[in-house]
Amino acid sequence: MKRLLTLFIASIFAVGTISAQQADHFTFKGIPIDGSLSAFGNQLVAEGFTKVGTNAYRGKFLRNECLIALVGDDDNMIWRVAAIFPATDTWSVLESSFNGYIDLYSEKYGRPTTIKKEFSTYIGDDPWFKMNAINDGECNYFAVWKLPQGSIEVRIVKTEKYLNGAIRIVYTDNANKESVRKSDLEEI
Repeated sequence: MKRLLTLFIASIFAVGTISAQQADHFTFKGIPIDGSLSAFGNQLVAEGFTKVGTNAYRGKFLRNECLIALVGDDDNMIWRVAAIFPATDTWSVLESSFNGYIDLYSEKYGRPTTIKKEFSTYIGDDPWFKMNAINDGECNYFAVWKLPQGSIEVRIVKTEKYLNGAIRIVYTDNANKESVRKSDLEEI
């Protein structure tokens, strides 16, 4: 009986330790942002994503097809995941998508730590001028949530095609980001 009780307590401790370690890391689609880039990529493939390049995958996130880019350190330890949604040349679609993602993330994580919805120069209400401002790097539409495990950023970004924009959502894991920072500090 004593052995059984000891085994039971040890198993609870082990499960608690594993859960605590996973809680130290941000998750993307339920996958902890931890370990190697290839291991994380393999988990994305298991979730139905397709590898389309070095550390790049295509699949569904938030009900939309998107490109997932993984970022790691020199030792291939993952510390950032970026989802880039399809480009559009229509300001109303871009703004509506941006606001929808802000609402969704706010529901889960609370109000953003930082939010901006502005242009660097006055452009008026014309949608063409707004799309042109994205192209010129004058669109400052972004929201950031700083959380214990890391940060999430939702941003309107320019794309390769003229007068197009896209939504990019970036998850940054604090634990692995700090590890990269310490390694960089040791190098200097």
